Amino acid sequence: KMSKKIIFSSGGTGGHIFPAINLMKHFFDKEYKVLLVTDNRGNNFIKNYSEFKSYILKSGTLTNKNFFKKFLSFFVIFYSIIRSIIILKKEKADLIFGFGGYVSFPICFASKFFNIPLVIYENNMALGRANKYLSLFSKKILVAKKITKNFPEKYKDKTFEVGSILDKNIINYSISKKNNNKENFSILVLGGSQGAEIFGTIIPPVVKMIKKEGYEIEIKQQCIASQIKEIVNFYEKNDIKNYVFEFEKNILKLISSSNLVITRCGASTTAELTHTITPFIAVPLENSIDNHQYLNAKYYENNGCCWLLEQKNFNTKNLFNLIMETIKDKNKLENIRKNMKKNYNTNVYNDIENEIKEFI
Repeated sequence: KMSKKIIFSSGGTGGHIFPAINLMKHFFDKEYKVLLVTDNRGNNFIKNYSEFKSYILKSGTLTNKNFFKKFLSFFVIFYSIIRSIIILKKEKADLIFGFGGYVSFPICFASKFFNIPLVIYENNMALGRANKYLSLFSKKILVAKKITKNFPEKYKDKTFEVGSILDKNIINYSISKKNNNKENFSILVLGGSQGAEIFGTIIPPVVKMIKKEGYEIEIKQQCIASQIKEIVNFYEKNDIKNYVFEFEKNILKLISSSNLVITRCGASTTAELTHTITPFIAVPLENSIDNHQYLNAKYYENNGCCWLLEQKNFNTKNLFNLIMETIKDKNKLENIRKNMKKNYNTNVYNDIENEIKEFI
């Protein structure tokens, strides 16, 4: 077959770029031509994939700005749309796949001028701003889960739930590998750059308190670079087995060896934890756009897959009590694992292929 070309476009944050890269790999393996349009941050994530061609666009946002900055943003968006038209003229794509984030807007919008079919994907429980504007032009809107906020009813007929586009290693991960019977209780902390700082101040003293109660505890903690030394020193001084890191490539290895995770609530991370049957305490980032982290956490809490601890209640006392409950009453973790097993879709790649085959 003549090999068809798909342009993927995504903002540079993890929740947008990881699903885009996972889907690119899938179609690349099926011998489609794939390329990515993203910003500088997004481009950093694909440095390891030399086979992927990419274009970098600047993006402007129009929210919360004064008149002058809005004007500048309009100019940047206009310029990016012109560049997108040039890219599309050169690349002659058969389909455009938008993953949200402001930088995905210009190229998705420009697809209109060439009559190239546009499909958009929304990872969060709230429809992102860029995707909201693009819903009008898109042939289909694919969503990870049923969207509860910002969703225009008039697009219901072209909206399809396909699940979370996770890394295939995670989708094919066998739950039997999970080791829940080890001597020590292992906690993993995932925060990333966005607001992990509070984790670095609250969690170490809690771990020390648990150890004082006589429990063998092991901690693997993601934190910001400036905190690493201090946190490691604290754990070493209190003789607590620890691994403190800023970024870890093999996150699956860490997840699969943990009994409990304390995490922010980005769509990709929460889906990965559910998929690997790893109970978690969800601490949504305050003031995430459209409060999407809280909505993600609430979804999993309603389905019995996590404990939700809002940041305003995230203190040493509440966290200590919650973790102690899960250590003392093994049924609590077991119930959460049971609920998680009901909650994931392993056919996401097939489902997406079925949804787009009429266009490509």
